[in-house]
Amino acid sequence: MLVDEATYLHGKRVDDNPTTDPAAFSWVGLYESTVNELHRYQAQFNFNDLAVEDALSVKQRPKIDIYNEHTLVVLKTVAYDTTTERIIVGDLTLFIEPRVILTVRHGEALPLTSIRADLENHPERMEGGPTAVLHEIIDRLVDQYVDVVSKLAEDVEQIEDDVFDDEKPAPASRMYFVKRELIEFRRAVHPLVQPLDKLAAGSVPYINSESALLFSDVRDHLLKVIDEVDALDALMDAALHANLALIQVQQNSDMRKISAWVGIGAVPTMIAGIYGMNFDNMPELQWKYGYFIVVGFLGVVSLVLFRLFRRNRWL
Repeated sequence: MLVDEATYLHGKRVDDNPTTDPAAFSWVGLYESTVNELHRYQAQFNFNDLAVEDALSVKQRPKIDIYNEHTLVVLKTVAYDTTTERIIVGDLTLFIEPRVILTVRHGEALPLTSIRADLENHPERMEGGPTAVLHEIIDRLVDQYVDVVSKLAEDVEQIEDDVFDDEKPAPASRMYFVKRELIEFRRAVHPLVQPLDKLAAGSVPYINSESALLFSDVRDHLLKVIDEVDALDALMDAALHANLALIQVQQNSDMRKISAWVGIGAVPTMIAGIYGMNFDNMPELQWKYGYFIVVGFLGVVSLVLFRLFRRNRWL
């Protein structure tokens, strides 16, 4: 679906027919583009077949591919859904030529309408052409990464509280869910470092090398995000191990309690078993107070064992 298509001259939108002025450039925005729709723009702008194939796929890693006709930039958009506490991953593909930038977006993670509106409100930035649009998109993307990682940090802190505050095992399903979200986020973020290295070096065709410092700044922000994600991942590993240790401690405590009660019950069971044997010559059976003596003995022994196990914290 075509979201917006416009031509910009000196940073300002031109509403009439596209101008032939060499200072002008076009920005085409597509959302969930169909094959026929993308092929139509391919014929218009002479995009490479492999690049079009990547734009239609939703399983690409962040990368930069350089073709004779244009440069292809693939990005991963990430957003955090506060309702489901899950991250939403999408794809954003950019075709960049000297006077054309075409964006193909899959997913709801990073709407580009607000980015276009902000740039149109600042013609001095839009005058930078496709390079300025690319920088603004990646900058917003990394800012969104920062927001997502802060939400994930809250989830990890909550799990830490659940594990360590009351020294009781936390639900394993919740822990593995957050761990999976961290892994998915790292998979989307880490590969972006290499494309930003190229952009920061100013060695990408059709990208203004004078903007290298801007991309270098974005790369620094991305590296901070990656460091924080790695730290959260390490904390989750520690929490998982600690939770497993608490589960083992609880199981050992349960086994001690069971063993203690079995030990207390073993003495009465043994005595009752002896007097339950079918022998005629058992002198104790003729005692007048034998029953009371045996019952009292069993009570004393059971009480002694109970106090002994309680002193050793088995009960």
